[in-house]
Amino acid sequence: MGFLRTIALAILAISAFTFIALFGRLPAFRKTPIAFLYRAVWVYFPNGIAYVDSRLFGGRLVRAWNQSGKYILHENHPLVLIFFIALLAGGEFVFLPAAWPRMSGVHHPWVPVVVLVPYFLLYKCVVTKSQITPENHQLEMKRYPYDQVLFHPGYRCNTCNLIKPARSKHCKFCKTCISRQDHHCVWLMNCVGANNYMYFLALLLSLSVLLIYGTCLGYSLLRTTLQETIPTHLQSAMQGWIMYFNIWAIVIQMDSRIGTVTLLMLMTAPLAMAFLVYHTYLIWAGMTTNESAKWSDWKDDVEDGFVFKSSRGKVLDASQLTDFDDLPWPFKSNQVLVTDDEPPLEGYILVPGTNRVDYQSAEDAPIDPRWAPVRSMKEIDNIYDLGFWNNLRDSAGFSVRRKKL
Repeated sequence: MGFLRTIALAILAISAFTFIALFGRLPAFRKTPIAFLYRAVWVYFPNGIAYVDSRLFGGRLVRAWNQSGKYILHENHPLVLIFFIALLAGGEFVFLPAAWPRMSGVHHPWVPVVVLVPYFLLYKCVVTKSQITPENHQLEMKRYPYDQVLFHPGYRCNTCNLIKPARSKHCKFCKTCISRQDHHCVWLMNCVGANNYMYFLALLLSLSVLLIYGTCLGYSLLRTTLQETIPTHLQSAMQGWIMYFNIWAIVIQMDSRIGTVTLLMLMTAPLAMAFLVYHTYLIWAGMTTNESAKWSDWKDDVEDGFVFKSSRGKVLDASQLTDFDDLPWPFKSNQVLVTDDEPPLEGYILVPGTNRVDYQSAEDAPIDPRWAPVRSMKEIDNIYDLGFWNNLRDSAGFSVRRKKL
């Protein structure tokens, strides 16, 4: 039982740490224990070490860590990718030679496919770039319109010295602007963007299939070991939880190559599936990981009563309307949004490239009746949400049809 507990706890700890490190910053986990643990790992614990180091060692430990850790934390290095490939290939190297002779013939054609497809998709995710360069900049500017909520025209990247296309973001690791940037994935040593998002989704699906299929296959082989080695009277005594786990611990120790890797797949499958479910949700919602954080900030402002809306024809003149109509995107919005602690007053002006207002007249002017408070996020249009099917087609790089409103 001690052997099984040690392996299970080690795998569970690694999986939990990985989940917290990767998902802890997501808006969905704000004000939850997961967000607290994320801050504890990346904020409170490092700050505590820095405080102790400054008191006891004059900050020498932190300076030494900064010199060696700068590469690990702030450079686009292959260490995590190498670890990922080593973990994947190492588990298969341990599992397959022991499992192959014991599989039924029906598995033999499928196992190579399930094993090899993730490597192909991983390669495509790593080598396919979504970088915005001077050569493709004009094409990227035509990929998406500015929604005037999350993305505004006219912003120039200080590093790339290029006007930022809608839905793009500069990546400090890749050191370039990324088209439709979702997130920088340390497992891939690359940004997930417009050109490789489809491969990334397929990779998550293939890894989920691999881990679930491998877990079921491993369980069937371990079940055979149990039936062949454990006496019948002990098998019938597996009704209680303690006896159940004790007997399975014995089976895993007897069939350690199959048992260890099966346990690893069982505990890491939920992580891959969680990634897949989350990105399926993002596609359904018509947003990227980067945009989900921006929408979360808008949600906070809406809940605080700081968002007000009007229509373009009421508050914009002809020169301002052109910014909304420069691309033939399937879904256009008539909304104009501003954020402030009170409704816009008469005499305001919209600050270009923002959702803020400024005033040329006195601030004691009456409230402009053309603006109404936004009570719910459902009242805000997301022009990038074209419905699940069209969102999926757009994520895969295919043309999309107009959303039915």
